[in-house]
Amino acid sequence: NDTSGVGQVEIMFDYASGPVSASVDFDLGGDFATNGNTPTLEEAVVTYDLGGGLSVSGGKMLSYLGFEAYDPINMYQYSNAHADSYGVLYDGYATGASVDYGTDMFSIGIWTSITNSSDMEYALAFTGVENLTVKAIIAEYGKGSITSTGNEGKSTYWASYQFEKLLLAVELAEVDGATATAPDAEGFLVMGNYALTDKAAVTLRFSNTEVAVPGSPATVDEDKITISPSYVFNDNFSGLLEYSTFDQSGTNAETEAYLAAEVIYTF
Repeated sequence: NDTSGVGQVEIMFDYASGPVSASVDFDLGGDFATNGNTPTLEEAVVTYDLGGGLSVSGGKMLSYLGFEAYDPINMYQYSNAHADSYGVLYDGYATGASVDYGTDMFSIGIWTSITNSSDMEYALAFTGVENLTVKAIIAEYGKGSITSTGNEGKSTYWASYQFEKLLLAVELAEVDGATATAPDAEGFLVMGNYALTDKAAVTLRFSNTEVAVPGSPATVDEDKITISPSYVFNDNFSGLLEYSTFDQSGTNAETEAYLAAEVIYTF
């Protein structure tokens, strides 16, 4: 059956003064006007730049994990590559603190949860070759972690390279699961974003996600193909369309298509 709805409405506020910067995001939810959803504080983080490439941050902040962002507004298309019935391979937002250090050659970051001190994330990036970025991120979770929702750990490895107007990216991601609601999972993506003009671009992406359910011989295996044209109307207003197809086998076998539109206004 065909269905439609509002996927997400979000308002973001960013502030910077000297070495201090802050970001606060409110997620109004999907179909908030009809379903009665109330605004949710998604992000509230303060960063202090200590100079020399070193900074510290604290608050409710986004995970290091993933080439793609957790939110649609920060991606080249609307949907995440690794969506399935168990959620995504990336983490969302958690309350914690991080220390980050970067140079022209590399960067390193360490994050720890405030609510569960045994939850840690480690991020290492190489940027010593012009137009090339390579990252490895490993997350380790303690027992009863709020962040992991049952997972023992996650990892993502990705690389991107800018060939003039073409950006190419590849990623491998993995989850070490512990329960049927947080099972083992792995996925990969290959993406290209090409700038047709100064204002228009198009993104093509192929991704695969495989989830192994503990205690069951069945798996969920999903191939996803995405095409997403985008356009920048002016300095404040941009938008994109996305058309994706899903081919899912295993426990929840199905084939379906997905169409989305997104607009972003910056002020």
